[in-house]
Amino acid sequence: VEVQVQERIVEVPQIQTVDRVVEVPQMHVQEVVRHVPKVQIQEVVRHVPRVEVQVQERIVEVPQIQTVDRVVEVPQMHVQEVVRHVPKVQIQEVVRHVPRVEVQVQE
Repeated sequence: VEVQVQERIVEVPQIQTVDRVVEVPQMHVQEVVRHVPKVQIQEVVRHVPRVEVQVQERIVEVPQIQTVDRVVEVPQMHVQEVVRHVPKVQIQEVVRHVPRVEVQVQE
């Protein structure tokens, strides 16, 4: 017996699994905490003094200085030059020729 081997290629269907990625939406709940200011109005009572002006009339005597002029004579030297003309006697000899009369008495 002789066996001869012949190789024959026969295609046999074979199932091959290939993974294909397909995105499937899924709901996933995630909580996000956001801090935002919440405005609250809170009244605070603050006492502020209110100034009110009341007028009261008072008479206050204030010293008042009055100036009164009084005449006081104060001696004051006032030099004034007075020119008085007084005759000054000067003797000046003037020679005059006068005829001399001689009286002769005859007896």
